Amino acid sequence: MRTEQALLEFLASRVAANLSPATIGWYKDRLLPFARSCPTLPRRPEPVECFLAEIQGSPETKYDVYRALKTFFKFMSSRRRLPNPMEQVQSPRRPKTLMPTLELGELMRLLHAAESPRDRAIITLLMDCGVRAGEVCSLLKHNIKQETIIVRGKVGWREVPVSEETRRLLLQIATLSSDDYVFHGHKGPITRHLIYAIVRRTLEKAGIKGPKMGPHRLRHAFGKNFLVQGGDLRSLQEIMGHADIETTQKYASLNLTDIIKKHQKFSPLRAAHAAAQESLFDTDAALREAEAILLKAKGVSHEGEDNGQTN
Repeated sequence: MRTEQALLEFLASRVAANLSPATIGWYKDRLLPFARSCPTLPRRPEPVECFLAEIQGSPETKYDVYRALKTFFKFMSSRRRLPNPMEQVQSPRRPKTLMPTLELGELMRLLHAAESPRDRAIITLLMDCGVRAGEVCSLLKHNIKQETIIVRGKVGWREVPVSEETRRLLLQIATLSSDDYVFHGHKGPITRHLIYAIVRRTLEKAGIKGPKMGPHRLRHAFGKNFLVQGGDLRSLQEIMGHADIETTQKYASLNLTDIIKKHQKFSPLRAAHAAAQESLFDTDAALREAEAILLKAKGVSHEGEDNGQTN
């Protein structure tokens, strides 16, 4: 079977399943190079492994292609009853990485660095509830409610709580809009690319460095700081629109507050310092030494009294 034909069937099934255009584009970008590399759909793992070995880029890039191939071949195996070579292909190793976030001081600098009321409203919205760039684009004037906003995300429309300060800024920008959308660029409703440019420019102006300089960094910062301030994972999942709680649990690893407190309390270095201080100021030893001095002084005193009586 031609790989290109198989890929067209797979993508059609994703469209029929009502996956988002962004998700379908994600599969297409990762599977088209494979279709060009392997014109005939392979039934053994070796061609797949050779293709993965030639991929240039980060370990995350190679792992993304592996994931796309795994889903693709699972579909073809089920639909056409073909052998699934991915069952014998080992997952590429991925070094553990930390999601780049922002500390509270950096968030404040970012707010002050916004160049216009529109940019400040966008930064505030991203910071306040961790929405995605595409969800900012989807915001309509009538979807700004009393305590929430309604945005279109990966799994459809959802309601997200916002702070009063954020709502006030959104309403101010909405009054300037000539259509139903809240945010605009030079040629109509704002795009994800423009939001990325706004966030990057503001981060740079605030003196904040990479590795990630787009709106997703503010999303990560929201998730981390929500938990640091005492929020729970279930609420965070609902706010961020994660379909799976496992995705939300990644943010729990960023919350080091409790770990830092325990480290400060139980660090061996701290215990060593305490032991050193005790050796210098050992109260029990000091008491024993004082008692010995007093007993010695008392003995001398009694000896003097005895000598006086004899005389």
